[in-house]
Amino acid sequence: MKALRNYLTTTIFLLGFLSIYIIINYEISYPMNIDPQFSQRIRPRFTAVLNEEQPELFFLGDSMLAAALDESVVSEQLSKRVYQASLAGTASAIWYLIIKNNIIAADHHPEHMVIFFRDSMMTLPDYRVTGSYFDMVDELASPDDTLLIERAYINQMSHFERAMEAYFPFYGGRWNIRESIDHHIRYTLGNHILDCDQTCMDYSLEIVFIKDILDDTFLSEAIDSADEILYTKNVLDFEEQVGKSFLPEIIRLCQENDIQLVMVRLPILRFVNQETRPSELDDYIQKLSIYLEENDVTFLDFDQKEIPADYFADPLHLNEKGKVLFTQELVEALKPIIE
Repeated sequence: MKALRNYLTTTIFLLGFLSIYIIINYEISYPMNIDPQFSQRIRPRFTAVLNEEQPELFFLGDSMLAAALDESVVSEQLSKRVYQASLAGTASAIWYLIIKNNIIAADHHPEHMVIFFRDSMMTLPDYRVTGSYFDMVDELASPDDTLLIERAYINQMSHFERAMEAYFPFYGGRWNIRESIDHHIRYTLGNHILDCDQTCMDYSLEIVFIKDILDDTFLSEAIDSADEILYTKNVLDFEEQVGKSFLPEIIRLCQENDIQLVMVRLPILRFVNQETRPSELDDYIQKLSIYLEENDVTFLDFDQKEIPADYFADPLHLNEKGKVLFTQELVEALKPIIE
């Protein structure tokens, strides 16, 4: 019994000491603020582009968009000025911020906003907002973006998680700790062992991990694993998710600023047969389609079109043959909408 008491006393003392060290070393306030800490300045990434180029069609999506669409062909065949914002790794939260803090803030607004997505991305507010994606969110958000903070961060935490964020430095300060460890592994060890400073190490890592030399199978498997959240039962409950998402706000912002919103569901190869396809997905898409129609939003579902497997570079991205095919089909689908 005495040994257990001594062990618990020592453990509590060490945890307390290390907690104080984390708070002081990383200059963390206590209790810790559970809100994400955004910088005051919003990067006007697309505002100047809109004012200078004055596009009539604004295409917005992740890396799938760049692989699927030739904007010059669309512009030529539709006789419209087109701007394509294909931002790898982005999802609905970042798209909402781009519309709210960049596009609406511009003097020129596009006639049509075309958002390219896959499956349940539009109603999952916390998808791709933490980790390495946080920096991009921070560029486009400010501390005044309370809706983003609530829906993408606070609402996703249980009462226990909120308590841990506020009162347990090992958890609340985990990103500071991770960044510190990562910095020492990358640069301190590299400098002492390899005589390679920070510039040298950054260059070396860029060469080693450049996407073009990584195994395509590994990349595809990593993407598939990250996308599993999109097909869980609760996420595919459209009626439960839509009110918590950024989709209603995206629709409202576009309508209030006379921008016609078009939603395009991109084709993917994730499900090779019906047995692997979640039964709830079709119901989700049907309800999404009805919701968009009721809100005067045009919905183009290209996942219903049969595109051969050899038109894909991987389960998500089209290859050059696929780009040619999809671009032409999109042009035909947009003609009656914009004319």
